[in-house]
Amino acid sequence: MITAEPDEPLHVLDLPQIHMKPSGTELIQTLELLAIKPRGFGSSAHESVKSQTVHPAGVTRYLTSIISSSLSWLDTDELREAVWDAAAARLSERSGRTAMPAMSRVFVIPTSSGEELTLTLHEPSLTADNLGMKTWVSSYLLSRRLHTLPDSTPQLIPSASITPTSGRTLRALELGAGTGLVGLSFAALRGKSATVHLTDLPEIVPNLSHNVSLNVELLTNTAATTTTGVLDWCVTPEPLPVPEEQYDLILAADPLYSPSHPQWLVDTIAVWLGRGLDARVVLEMPLRDAYLPQVEELRQRMGHLGLAVVEEGEETGYDDWETADGGALAVRCWWSVWGWSEKL
Repeated sequence: MITAEPDEPLHVLDLPQIHMKPSGTELIQTLELLAIKPRGFGSSAHESVKSQTVHPAGVTRYLTSIISSSLSWLDTDELREAVWDAAAARLSERSGRTAMPAMSRVFVIPTSSGEELTLTLHEPSLTADNLGMKTWVSSYLLSRRLHTLPDSTPQLIPSASITPTSGRTLRALELGAGTGLVGLSFAALRGKSATVHLTDLPEIVPNLSHNVSLNVELLTNTAATTTTGVLDWCVTPEPLPVPEEQYDLILAADPLYSPSHPQWLVDTIAVWLGRGLDARVVLEMPLRDAYLPQVEELRQRMGHLGLAVVEEGEETGYDDWETADGGALAVRCWWSVWGWSEKL
């Protein structure tokens, strides 16, 4: 049994020691105590979001002692495997963000009424080929900005063409939805006044759909309607969508990470954005030095398409990566709202 004052960090020697043959329950509880979660996006605090009750000195050696032990006193192979797996996960977490195992993360989204919505998203373990299944800081920032859209773009919602009396609800499309934070947040915020279609590449959509299922209670309580599907920006749909299939609002966060993406993204917007007076595109993206040329190309291509900025600004978030000294990694982001220039 671990006992200590709540504000007093434990020493590793206060934890159940292998030579004392602790029970499986004691070991599992201790390993949960040692869990490290990725840094939160909204805080610049120096420390990661993790347990503050165990002093870090000696923890790695302690975890290694568990993994190297036969745990022969435990009753079942399943229990031994659970302890080894948990200890291995704790070691992985201490090897950096990319080594963390799959996890579920909770996000709190503000509303215009001052209340908050809570979303749960699953993220698989991070590898170089599944970066689209990670939640990025620009998605977090945009999700927290969504409740201001009716104020910053008053013609967006509601409009004469998309009110309940006209028999239509607002149709919203998220491009490159990833884990679905932006699209699910918008769906929950708008409730029955909007339908939201979340899209991404084939390998990402299964986890995206899983995250919709994880939040079914919230979506049901807010009367939200969401769907998911594959939408590849470099593939032109045949036949082209008719006006009734186009969208009143397109959302995208952190959509540029290839030289081809500005053209593909704008071409996709050209196909799917409705031509109505209140049609809008809402974007948020990090202003990382390596991608500034792509951001500028995006601006130019949006202008050539006939879209103009209605409102824009910059804000800073903190990604769940860390700097070399363990500090929070500040990321400057640009948000923008676009409409058809001839109708503004």
